[in-house]
Amino acid sequence: MQSNWGLRALKLSVLLLLFAVFGCNFKSDNTSDNSIETTDMYGRTVMVPEKINRIVGVGPGALRLLVYMDLVDMVSGIEDIEFRPGRPYAFAHPSLKEKPVIGPYMGGDSELIAINKPDVIFMAFSSVSDADELQAKTGIPVIGLNSGNLRNARQTFYQALSLIAEITGKEVRADSLVSFIEQEIDMLKQLARKKSDNATAYIGGVSYRGAQGIASTQSWFTPFVLTSISNVAKNIEGREPVQPTGIYVDVEEIIGWNPDYLFLDAAGYEQVLPTIVSGSPLRKTIRAFDQNRVYTLMPHNFYATNFETVLINSWFAGNVVFPDAFKSVSFEDKAREIYRFMLGRDVYDQMKEMYEGWQQF
Repeated sequence: MQSNWGLRALKLSVLLLLFAVFGCNFKSDNTSDNSIETTDMYGRTVMVPEKINRIVGVGPGALRLLVYMDLVDMVSGIEDIEFRPGRPYAFAHPSLKEKPVIGPYMGGDSELIAINKPDVIFMAFSSVSDADELQAKTGIPVIGLNSGNLRNARQTFYQALSLIAEITGKEVRADSLVSFIEQEIDMLKQLARKKSDNATAYIGGVSYRGAQGIASTQSWFTPFVLTSISNVAKNIEGREPVQPTGIYVDVEEIIGWNPDYLFLDAAGYEQVLPTIVSGSPLRKTIRAFDQNRVYTLMPHNFYATNFETVLINSWFAGNVVFPDAFKSVSFEDKAREIYRFMLGRDVYDQMKEMYEGWQQF
């Protein structure tokens, strides 16, 4: 109870300060009558200002999409979760932490957003009703986004980029992102076709709403799909999902599958370790340990999907499982290239310092 009162007092203090600075007008500074009509990804018709100067992203992955679109300078506020370390786009743009807080994660706070006065609110992982409610409370246009994935919903991801571009005038950037990602995926698939065997693999410790242990996996793990690595857990889901889901298996199943390669999500490293220590059933029975084929990947789920990390993890997995086919590509050079293009800066070293990823166990 005491912590709740403290949070309320802090919020009241912030509101009073912002009222003093900006006054009580909740409308956007963009008072031009020139507006354009657009349809967001929730099917809503929204009128947005023709000229955009200030934007915010709320909900899982919204701010990340704005970073991909090279719109950091337009961002006028951030959710409080953006202060937690570990996401590549936050490493690439530390100036984001200097922005005013517009509320907690999963949608922000309508009062703080209204006082912040963005011209447009981009909202991800939400619903028509939530978008309508936020727009009504703030008097600011809300654009609903769905981010898709790089596997069976790539066009949804591209549609999100295109919609942001339409509103902010970043069509050239959107086109270049789509071309870059398509080229990367084409290269991965072309190299994978040169593989000389059908090696099997398991991914464990996949983060889902927090760090998880060895039993947390994905039956449609994108890096395996893009590189044609046979996923031993593929048949545990009947239908291929669009958004990440929490899938868990028994340790006995992993032992029965006996994969050639074992990959571990670095976010769950501490949770995984007790199950793979010397003498454990997994350590004694899985051939991947005997053949030194256990590797870590960087976390790709942290407030929705880090798409650049998915691509880089794909290159790492391909290099590890099919070294002959991928020998023409330097993994580290490729990782740095992807970070630079998608985020505007190379954060390879920061990610390696933060996590035990992209290395042999």
